[in-house]
Formats: sequence, C-alpha cells, structure tokens
Amino acid sequence: KCLEDRKGKVQFPGLSEHPVRDAGRLMEIIDEGSQNRSTGTTSANADSSRSHAVLQLSLRRDVGRVKNKEVGRLTFIDLAGSERGADTSKA
Repeated sequence: KCLEDRKGKVQFPGLSEHPVRDAGRLMEIIDEGSQNRSTGTTSANADSSRSHAVLQLSLRRDVGRVKNKEVGRLTFIDLAGSERGADTSKA
C-alpha cells in the first residue's frame, strides 16, 4: 500500500530504511530483499514471484545549513504475478 502525504510525497508505510554509501552495500540489501520474497511455479515461469517488491533510493546531501536533505528519489516496483495472460496456459 502506498499513500501520499500532505506534502504530496508518495510514502510506503512499513518500508525499512538502510543508509548506503557504496554500490556493494546496495547490492547486499537487494540480495537480502530478494531472499525474503516468496516464489512459486506457474505455466509461464518456473520461478515466479508471489510477492511485491519495492526498492526506493532516496538521494541525500548537505545543502547549505540543511544536513541530509533529500534531493531526489528513485522508486522501483516489481509486482507479483505480473506475467501476461497470453503467456500462461490458464489464459
């Protein structure tokens, strides 16, 4: 579930935050998240995800007197079971 706050920013309640300073640590976090996803077999995919995944990168830096200001945000969303119906034998 995602919600828009009063400032117009999209928020994901329950999303955990992990400060990252290098690409190696980011990849470790992505791997941990991947291991926590549930998967199952479908006629379209032998290893289909059965859970949604959200990766949100918040880009921060010091701007003048403001420390750790968010200056950008990238959000990646993988929806579970999003195989095309035409690719399954159940279609």
